[in-house]
Amino acid sequence: MALEKIEELALKKRVEDAAEKALHYVHTCQLEDGGYFFARITPGSLLDSYFAVETLRMLGKRPRRPAALGRFVLSLVNKGLVTDVHGLYLSVAILRDLKKRTEPLRSQGAAIARCLGVLGEVSRPDSLYTEVVSELEKVFEAVSVLVYLEIPFDREAIVSFISSLANEDGGFGWGLGSSLATTYYAVQTLAMLGHPLQQHERTISFLRQREQNVQFLEDLYYLSTASYALGESLSDRESAISFVLDCRRSSGGFARARPIGIATLEYTYYAISVFKQLEVWKIK
Repeated sequence: MALEKIEELALKKRVEDAAEKALHYVHTCQLEDGGYFFARITPGSLLDSYFAVETLRMLGKRPRRPAALGRFVLSLVNKGLVTDVHGLYLSVAILRDLKKRTEPLRSQGAAIARCLGVLGEVSRPDSLYTEVVSELEKVFEAVSVLVYLEIPFDREAIVSFISSLANEDGGFGWGLGSSLATTYYAVQTLAMLGHPLQQHERTISFLRQREQNVQFLEDLYYLSTASYALGESLSDRESAISFVLDCRRSSGGFARARPIGIATLEYTYYAISVFKQLEVWKIK
């Protein structure tokens, strides 16, 4: 057997082993209240529950107690604790993956109004940029909610706004120039709206350049997900896989970087996403 084939099989075995241990890690993070939290103490976290469900979905699995998780999410909704765009986005995504009824979310008038409000402010990008990863983060989440709940909004206005953030280097961003996170959200939102990316080749070139300086697992996630959405893959597949594997921790979860950090459900989600997009092994 050729040396390259042997190395490929060995890498595949390492990834499969990592995925199996990650699955165990995610399961151990489900709490008595049905939610998930990486610290494994109640109450559960809506954000960690989202990362857990999405990771399990990619691994072809379901939560061990899906009914309890559904009750956990709906209890937050019924108590009036889901009042912003982010919370509504997480709740919609979890219930969708659990194949649970989302009608209760349609009645969350205040949160839905905030989604529409975010999209109504796109003509003023300075109003969108707060202490967040990207000025498009809330836009992406608001669009996701409204599309899934089939609530009408001005799609052309959103496409026009995102297009206005396109820069000469192929990336997207406002104010300080292109950022990897904003480029990721731009590509994902346009794809969700069924709108082709006008600067496809330049954006691929931007992503390729950013591959040369990956320091954190979320960077690799943004790169691989945006590339995948554009019909491409990372240019150095083996280096990407090795980076992810180096972020593993003894618990089976993944941390943010190679040398430091503890395992969390968020970074475990990023790790499994990268493996899936690189098609290292077949995920059902």
